Order: sequence, then C-alpha cells, then structure tokens
Amino acid sequence: MATPTKAKRRRFAVYNLPEFALPGTIFCKLIFFAPMIVDEFSLRHPDNLPRRRYSRILPLESSDPQCIQVERLFLKGWRHLNKPKPTIRAIYKILSSDQSLEVYARYKSQVQTINLLSKFNKGANEQLCFHGTKRLCLLGENNSKVFPCESSECSLCCIIQGSFDVAKCGNAHSFRRFGAGIYTTSCSSIQQHSASNSALNTNLRVLLVSRVVVGKPHNRRHNATHMNQPPTGHHSVCDVVGLPGVDLNYEETVVYRNDAIRPAYLVVYGPSTPPKPVKRIHSKAHTLLSSLFKTPVAV
Repeated sequence: MATPTKAKRRRFAVYNLPEFALPGTIFCKLIFFAPMIVDEFSLRHPDNLPRRRYSRILPLESSDPQCIQVERLFLKGWRHLNKPKPTIRAIYKILSSDQSLEVYARYKSQVQTINLLSKFNKGANEQLCFHGTKRLCLLGENNSKVFPCESSECSLCCIIQGSFDVAKCGNAHSFRRFGAGIYTTSCSSIQQHSASNSALNTNLRVLLVSRVVVGKPHNRRHNATHMNQPPTGHHSVCDVVGLPGVDLNYEETVVYRNDAIRPAYLVVYGPSTPPKPVKRIHSKAHTLLSSLFKTPVAV
C-alpha cells in the first residue's frame, strides 16, 4: 500500500480516516473535553447565558429563590435600630470565571476534608457574608448598568472582575481589628459605613454578598491588630459579641487567604420611598366660596 501523502497525513491526523491507516499501525482518537463548569456562579453556566455580553452581573427576578434568600439575609442583618431600614431596589448574581471558581472550590474541599477528619461536623462551613466597599461608577443602578468600569480605584468593579485581595486590606480604613485580612459580617447595617458611593446623581448604595469558607473559626473577644493568619487548626477569625469586655458589638468574620472568599451577589438599596402626599378633594361649595371672596377657605 502506498504511503499517504503529506496532505493526506494531515487529513488523517485531524479526522482519523481509516482508509489512510497503515497495516499493523494502531491509532488513537483524540477526544476533546470542554472545560468543566465549576458551579452555578460560572460565566459559562447554562442558567447564566441570558446575561448581556461582557457583563459580570445578572439581575435576579424577585421570585427567584436566590433573590429571596439574599433579601432575607439583608433585612435580618440590618440590626442598627438608629438607622432606618432601606428598600432593596435590585439584587444581582455575580458571575466569575471557572479558573477563579476552581481555586475557591479546591480550597473549600480541602477545608471540608480536614474538618471532617478532625470531627468538626460543620465541614467547610461556607457562609454568605456582607462586605461593603467603594464604588466609583453606577454599576447596578438599573438593568442597563451591568458592565464593570475600568477604573483601578473602583474597588467594587475590581472585586467583581478579579475577586478579593488580602494585599489591599486597609486601603479604605487604617484600623484593622484582627490584622491584615478580608473582613465580612452577617450585619448588613454595619457594612454601610464601608459602602461608600462616589458616583454622582445617585442616592443608591451597593453591598456585596460573598461566599466565605469560614471553616473552623477562632473566636476572639478583643482586638488583635498584629494578626495575619488564624491560629493553627483554624481557618478564620471571628469576634465574640454580647459578652462583657468585648471590643465590638457586631460580629465580624475575617479570612486571610484570597481563595477563601468569592463575591456571589450584589445588593442595590436606597432610602425608603416617602409616602405620597394625599390630594385633597374640594367640594363645589368650597370652590364657589373661594372664587367669590378671592381668599382661601379653610378645610
């Protein structure tokens, strides 16, 4: 049998056509697998395909179970009685690349395994926690504002596009209660202090809701500004609230690894809508008297 030509070899290498097979030669088919979709927050997940091209946030319907869950967390976490409870205007799902999610999933699995072996029955202890940060744009103001800005100073868009970075801890606030880490909390009202908004012509604020691998937390009652990692055998640091001598009145959870946290949702909220003024309906007699005497008649 004649040896295949160069062109035919190339065709065989690509398509594996049996008529070009040499006697006594074994050929293997190359099977190409699409990259694995890590979880529901993946940009490539089928549920997220309705998103607009190049957008990283997906608006959730008010009836969506995820939207309902986040709304409940936000309202339950608004614990400052001296702050009026705001109105949620929108909730968005934050989408990330599979590469970013894979790193998070790998760390979560490691913590899960370690804790189960050590008989810590909460496993990875993944929680949804709030994180307030600086916004320089109008991302999330409405369903057309879904594209992150390009400013390196907009902390919100930087986190949505590249997740959290421990190295940037303290850029907004010099005081770090538990040292250099990524700070989150279940108290949505306390994070309002960090949710600064530099965009013009808006009275809305935004708050990130993140997935956090809390693992086995190390509970502290007092400040420890020197810390840069949790004690051995722990994966995060939490403050104990409600006890005498405690330095903080509201819970905070701190992780010290970039792969221990990923942004999951964006809550857009603002002041409650003021009640509309009641329009008075005047009688015909009232109108007639007012026109005759050219003076207002008391109601």
